[in-house]
Amino acid sequence: MMKKVLYIAVSLVLFGITGCKKQLTEEPKTFIAPEQFFKTDQDAVQGVNGVYFWLVGEYPQRLFQQDLWQILDEDCDAIRRPNSGALNLSANNSGSSLIVYGGFYKGIYNASQCIDKIPKSGTSDLKKRTEGEARFLRALFYYYVTGLFGDAPLITESNYSNTETVKSLPRSPVAEIRKLMISDLTSAIASLPDTYAAADKGRATKGAAQTLLTKVYLWNKDWVNAKNTAQAIKNSGTYTLLPEYADVFSANNEFNKESIFEIDFQKDLLNSYQHGFYSPDSRVGVEPFSKKPWYRSYVPYQSFANSFAPEDKRKAAQIATGYNGTAFATDAANKVSVWFGPKWWRLDADERNSGLDIYVFRYADVLLMLAEAANESGDSQTALSAINEVRQRAGIAPLAGLSQDALRTQLYQERGWELCGEGHRRLDLQRWGKLIESAKSASKAEEPVLSNSYQTFYNLLPVPASEIQKNPALTQNPGY
Repeated sequence: MMKKVLYIAVSLVLFGITGCKKQLTEEPKTFIAPEQFFKTDQDAVQGVNGVYFWLVGEYPQRLFQQDLWQILDEDCDAIRRPNSGALNLSANNSGSSLIVYGGFYKGIYNASQCIDKIPKSGTSDLKKRTEGEARFLRALFYYYVTGLFGDAPLITESNYSNTETVKSLPRSPVAEIRKLMISDLTSAIASLPDTYAAADKGRATKGAAQTLLTKVYLWNKDWVNAKNTAQAIKNSGTYTLLPEYADVFSANNEFNKESIFEIDFQKDLLNSYQHGFYSPDSRVGVEPFSKKPWYRSYVPYQSFANSFAPEDKRKAAQIATGYNGTAFATDAANKVSVWFGPKWWRLDADERNSGLDIYVFRYADVLLMLAEAANESGDSQTALSAINEVRQRAGIAPLAGLSQDALRTQLYQERGWELCGEGHRRLDLQRWGKLIESAKSASKAEEPVLSNSYQTFYNLLPVPASEIQKNPALTQNPGY
């Protein structure tokens, strides 16, 4: 059986934080000071496993187990929470931002410690690789910090160990943090492998670092470097689109040739909550859903469901109106007539217990980023070739002869159709300057109270009030 990287995260005491194995709940049996720990190759592996742990996190700081993917896709232009009401974000009512903020910085701290300690303990190939993993992971945590909160405290291998300094760091400009991310990812690309043996599936690869670097370049509007980095991933031949879109999300098809970086969940061991949000609930009146009283259900906005071309194969994977030939009952009280589809379903799962993996990055995302960067840099041929590769798999007609503006608009939609619910929509819309506009428009008909509550400053989340209380050097985002 494949070794699960997240399940073997050892009990490390790093900045008062523990990463645990089995069900991630064991208490550390002994204290090992960091200066005594990072000695052997296996120490380096265990150390970086403790950084991977924070991708999932533990209550109350769950990241990819629940709260991070909620933030990344809720309140955009596809996912509706029936009768969600006004958003009313504030520093004291910051939703999941308090949860993810703390989780990000635990990951950043642990990664910085690995980046500091591992090279000092030797220069074996395995230590170089684990340092590369830590640099990728630190860049990934900072990618979400800067995308969701903007300017942020900058913790690195140079200052993490001075707890008094760390507790009083002001916010550094996003541009400064992205310079560190580019440096980290460039280093990671040089030291990470293209692939791993089965026992190490789930670790960061060269392609994962290149994918994240492409995203950073897109945020910086560095179109040439974004195009060249995405093209390098394509040219490597490591990844390919699966023939059928629905197969990408099959429970029997984890870590497939399209997967670049994937969070590996397993029922009863390290369980995922996502299926319980996206699956139809008992109101549809069709087995097996009629026996599943999910505590919270997402449904698609009708405008999103209607936006697919009739022949688009992605619609059947993402939008459902029935199961096994039986139509779902409509929910007239909540104005729900469509539900999310089998892309997210795990029919053997309990409410909060499934093995649904989460794709952080996959190859279709790279092709669409390549198309965007090529279009913005004036290379329409490369742009059309890349987007049409994605469209061909979806069974829809190729694009031709579009202006730069028209192709840009098409890419806005194409990323929504291809990557719905995969943690990209909020940051895409924010990067394009369209988050609030798109969220207000999508929710206007079905959730008017929510639509009217959006404020322009919701483009960034509030820095949690409790973090500012702990560190008065922090400033709040405008509007809050």
